[in-house]
Amino acid sequence: MTKRAAAERLQTAPLIRQALALHQRDRLKEAEQIYSTVLAGDPGNFDALHLIGVLRYQQGRSAEGLRLVAAALKAKPASADALANYGVILDALERHQEALISFDRVLALRGSDATTHYNRAKALKGLGRHADAVASYDQALALAPGHVDALCSRGNALCVLGRYEEALGDYDKAVQLQPRHVTALNRRGIALWQLNRPDEALAAYDAALAVDPDHCEALNNRSVVLAGLGRFEEALQSCERALARNPGYADALYNRGNAWLGLGRLESACTSYREVLALEPQRVDALNNLGLALVGLKQAEEALTHLDRALAIDPDHFGALHNRANALAILDRFQEALASCEKALTKEPANPDVLNVRGVLLGKLGRHNEALASYDTALAAADRPDILLNRGTALVELDRFEEALLSFDKAIGRDPANIGALVSRSHALLKQRRFDEALASFDKALEINPEHAGVLSDRGAALAELNRIDEAFVCYAEALRIEPHIVAGHVNRGNAYLKQARMAEALASYAEALALEPDNADANFNAAVTRLCMGDFREGWKQYECRWKRKHLAAHRREFPQPMWEGRGDIDGKTVLLHAEQGLGDAIQFARYVPLVSQLGAKVLLVVQPPLKLLMCSLPGVSAIFTDGDVLPDFDLHCPLLSLPLAFGTELATVPANVPYLQPLPDSTEKWRPRLPETGRPRIGLCWAGNPVHGNDRHRSLPFELLSRIVSVPGLDFVSLQKEVGEAERADLAERGVLQLGTQFADFSDTAAVVSMLDLVIAVDTSVAHLAGAMGKPVALLLAFSPEWRWLLDRTDSPWYPTIRIFRQRAIGDWEELLGRLAGELAEVARRRRGTAATRSA
Repeated sequence: MTKRAAAERLQTAPLIRQALALHQRDRLKEAEQIYSTVLAGDPGNFDALHLIGVLRYQQGRSAEGLRLVAAALKAKPASADALANYGVILDALERHQEALISFDRVLALRGSDATTHYNRAKALKGLGRHADAVASYDQALALAPGHVDALCSRGNALCVLGRYEEALGDYDKAVQLQPRHVTALNRRGIALWQLNRPDEALAAYDAALAVDPDHCEALNNRSVVLAGLGRFEEALQSCERALARNPGYADALYNRGNAWLGLGRLESACTSYREVLALEPQRVDALNNLGLALVGLKQAEEALTHLDRALAIDPDHFGALHNRANALAILDRFQEALASCEKALTKEPANPDVLNVRGVLLGKLGRHNEALASYDTALAAADRPDILLNRGTALVELDRFEEALLSFDKAIGRDPANIGALVSRSHALLKQRRFDEALASFDKALEINPEHAGVLSDRGAALAELNRIDEAFVCYAEALRIEPHIVAGHVNRGNAYLKQARMAEALASYAEALALEPDNADANFNAAVTRLCMGDFREGWKQYECRWKRKHLAAHRREFPQPMWEGRGDIDGKTVLLHAEQGLGDAIQFARYVPLVSQLGAKVLLVVQPPLKLLMCSLPGVSAIFTDGDVLPDFDLHCPLLSLPLAFGTELATVPANVPYLQPLPDSTEKWRPRLPETGRPRIGLCWAGNPVHGNDRHRSLPFELLSRIVSVPGLDFVSLQKEVGEAERADLAERGVLQLGTQFADFSDTAAVVSMLDLVIAVDTSVAHLAGAMGKPVALLLAFSPEWRWLLDRTDSPWYPTIRIFRQRAIGDWEELLGRLAGELAEVARRRRGTAATRSA
């Protein structure tokens, strides 16, 4: 240094000391003027460059400050103070690696500087090297055990590493040193919350707020704990206090949204999340929760927009994948929703929420066994009522009703107020025809919520099945008063009207249901059968095509790549496959259309149930007959049998009653002829019960004991055509002298052979009645009061079978009166036969 330079330094030294004193008292403008004066006379003055650079940093002009400190370091490269401040400014500018190098240079000059170790740790934290930061904080604290900021910062780094117990120890030491240290108290609350000690966390936040009632971060963090405890109103108040202090505090806005979400005020939650996103558009948690709230509002399309934005930022975000699945499910995009669930499960394979949603989606796709497996996996992780409820629903879909009831009962055991489980349990009992038990289960649900419209409607259905129709109507009226738009209420009320043969009122109820939900399968189907019952075939057959939307029919629908024939277009020379679709009686009734298709020039292939295969060999116009499992030849078109009336435009006046269209096989007739009595008395066939799995069997069938008045009529020979007969009924039949042949039938060719040798068949609404009618044999058809569309209304004859005579109940459930009428007529037949025989003898 020259003598002149040294002299200048001597002259500026007092100015530097004066400026530094002002600087240290935060009189920055005055200090800045002196530093500038010094630099005007001595541009390379190290102290002035260094200190004005620090001042600029303190003014928020970090880039300018960094340039000035760098200029100072050119003058004194080994200045530990300048290197330390240079590192601090670099760190503030997020140039953490350069800051780290600067701090390491300081420590090479003076390794026992606690502040530099502390600042070095901050730079390491900025680099994401939290474990290294902890080591650097350790060195700072070894040199300065009372360094409160180092304790707090070390605790923060330990929290990032998930070492919350150690972090809590650091915060506790800091609070011991400075009991009113707000940051330490606040951070202590965070560690306690992470350690699942919520009450202590709240106490820590309250202690921080006792020091600073407006501490925004403590208020915000306090809201997180309160929300986690389900105390959403208090959480909301805590957020509002934070936002009153800092309206643009994004975290508080986010947590306010969470509090609104917890309170079920979804619109308010959406508003809060949108405010967050206005400040931080790329914030994934806000995008996700906004999507979640919109899913709750059933605004699925908008929800997907936000959830997809979240996943564009973080493709593996678990919550967004889960919520996206729920949004897609609302839109009936079940396959896409399932894919979203599967991706979420790659992140958390045992997550019960996603496994539960996955089960619901698999159920929607008809994959009920897989749904059940998903629920079982979810239950292994969380034995929750909602999962047990869904599991029971899957078991119902699989017709495993007893297991379903066990699942519902477990759900109710864990949550006695779970109306969904009580209702689902009731439905399972209804499917098992345990109507009294179902009614009791519905009543338990109504004890919890007497105003539950859905339960009232379903209770009405149970009452209707018990023939307590007037009580059912009371339930429907109450349900529709509470919720006029409940579709099931209108459908069930229509069904009750149908049971009472109040057809116009039934149609009106179905129309109200369809106005609310035009594609409702039950309303459409029931309206269709009501129209058919009333003889409105033109509209009835059209609407009957909706039958495929009903679960029990859709499961048996045959799918072919060939187009369905709907009665249009020339089929001359074509091969048409006609196939049975429902019961045996349906196949017999609508097989009458086979000759009509053949007469249009088509080659007709027919698929029927195995018991009908031999019988259908007598059907005119059929080229080949197949049954389930047979390999089918090539064909051009197909049509279900019960769609043929629509294809042919059948109306009441044009029913093709071309009977007989079925005949017994000669070999079968000769086989059974010797088994029948040759007494000269009329032979009467009896069939008193249908398939017990038929949905209406309890109303259409009757116990054999009720036929005692019939079989007691003298002068007649009775033959049982019943295939399934219980032991008690066998004994009763034998005691009453009824010949039991039906139990020996192998298939309907045997039934047809015996029927052909009878004078009359008495049958309830079963396939045997259809067979006898199709053979042109006299039939006394016993019908329940509630109408069945095949037999129309208030008629004693049938346009489908000219030889059938219908005997209808005159009141619901009253078989006695009907059988009394029939017994009287049979007695007259027997009397006339005896008189004829006596005349011949004379």
